[in-house]
Amino acid sequence: MHIISLERINECSSRSLELQSRKCKAFPTGSYSSCSGDKADRCIDKPMKWPSGKPVKFSFHEETEAILNAQINAELKAFYYYLSMAAYFGRADVALPGCESFFVQMHHEEHEHALRFLNYVKMRGGCVNLCSMEPPTEQDWKCPLNAFKTALELEIEISDKLVAVNKVAEKHGDLNASDFIVTGFMEDQMKSVNEMGRFVAVLSGIGDLSLARFMFDKDMLDNYVLPKFNVLRTKSNRSDKR
Repeated sequence: MHIISLERINECSSRSLELQSRKCKAFPTGSYSSCSGDKADRCIDKPMKWPSGKPVKFSFHEETEAILNAQINAELKAFYYYLSMAAYFGRADVALPGCESFFVQMHHEEHEHALRFLNYVKMRGGCVNLCSMEPPTEQDWKCPLNAFKTALELEIEISDKLVAVNKVAEKHGDLNASDFIVTGFMEDQMKSVNEMGRFVAVLSGIGDLSLARFMFDKDMLDNYVLPKFNVLRTKSNRSDKR
């Protein structure tokens, strides 16, 4: 390790101040009017603005753009909730790898949906405006039934918002945005609502008995989780690599 002497630090500081004094003076964002120093000819002497001009939009109404931005936030809310659920079921004192893996999978799915909406807004020449995300109202999910009831509410909420987006798109004759919602999301969303509803029905019937909970969790891991999201397989692969 090289130790820099105090004299060297002082020399560097003095040199930095000297260079800084030769730089152009600061002006309001987007414009430069004069410079100081020996190399003033390198500075821009006319107003600049960036981004320049008006965004190129093809029949992309401001109301459609705004509600699509709201949909991005709705998808990110679900993304945040599912991450919280996955973290809870992965705790050492909860240890339900099926539920953990399933909510990790849902977390990734909602993130993918948010990116699809984000990229669509950009493709149409709109501006993406992200909002702050509130944390889940509760993060101690207690049992699978409680978590899946909340998941069902989230999926219904997202479905309602998708319908609202489609209504706005149709209102402004935006066939492309309407097709993006109906073809790209609505059927899969209805399947998600149906699936969550079934899980809630099963969990409501079996209660929170230890053996029933174990069987439900194993069934989740075996039949509803893709291999790449299986946390047990992932941990096993990491151990093998070591």
